[in-house]
Amino acid sequence: MRVFSIGDTNFEVDVAKSRIALTPDANGLLEINIDIHGDDDVFMRLTEPEDAQWSWALYPPAFFLHGLRIPQGQDGALAIGMLDTHPEAEESGIYMMEYGDVSAVNIIELSARRLLVSGMVDLCGERLPFHIDMPRA
Repeated sequence: MRVFSIGDTNFEVDVAKSRIALTPDANGLLEINIDIHGDDDVFMRLTEPEDAQWSWALYPPAFFLHGLRIPQGQDGALAIGMLDTHPEAEESGIYMMEYGDVSAVNIIELSARRLLVSGMVDLCGERLPFHIDMPRA
């Protein structure tokens, strides 16, 4: 399943455009950079009606998290947890025609097989839950 939902809408994940990079640094930390993109075809179907909830947007949402550093040596799945406990992350948010601040971001699983993230996003003055669940294999 490839879920990238905001509120009650699943934009799905465009796996070909999405990237997850885990890079060891010189200080013994693992730098995590994540860019997840919604699926263009699904987005077009969702925005086709003039009165659609997301008709104001020109392209699907993109979640980004850059510069998160965690200790290396964690085998298998990385249970990173709440992003608030990792203030060293350089930037994170959801972009959909405008930058949306994210909060309560919880990286539930980051493994070779799966990325699972949940949180809240502020878009156009509305606070909505978001959820990402995508295979990596």
